[in-house]
Amino acid sequence: MEGFNGLLRPLCKFLNENELFYVFSGELALKMLGIGDRVGSLELLVNLTDDERGRFLNFLENEGFGWESRWKGPMELKHRATGFPVTVRLAGSKAELSALGRRQPATFEFTSFFHACAEDLLLEGLRARSFPEETLLRVYRKWRNFLDLEYLIVSSREQGIYPQFIKLKMKADR
Repeated sequence: MEGFNGLLRPLCKFLNENELFYVFSGELALKMLGIGDRVGSLELLVNLTDDERGRFLNFLENEGFGWESRWKGPMELKHRATGFPVTVRLAGSKAELSALGRRQPATFEFTSFFHACAEDLLLEGLRARSFPEETLLRVYRKWRNFLDLEYLIVSSREQGIYPQFIKLKMKADR
């Protein structure tokens, strides 16, 4: 957990001070939504201009991150000193831009940042199969009274995952 805390603070400080549009998803978003405690990696979705990309890559390099390639798909980074993994994706699709617009503010140990809302975490989990079904069911059940069902239905149809969403909803409502 120490690696996570030590990396989150400077990363969020850079993102916030440069007024970048970003959202953390994955384990950190699950933690902030009250599902799970473990944060073994960071997943960041960010919308950057060409100038912002260069500054962001320089920042990551100065903070001790190494990577295989620059922006050929998601960037898989590892902190050289701790080995802590960070995945960075550039927002490009309508769904990803929507997730940035629906982001939720949070604070963890005096660090302010934005994380994905429950709806976008569910959609991402169904689309990318990035979480086990049981995790998605826990998110849905915990937040069912607060979910924007219209958004979930419309977005799942647009993303071609409507049948998976309905199956998850029916299973969670049993």
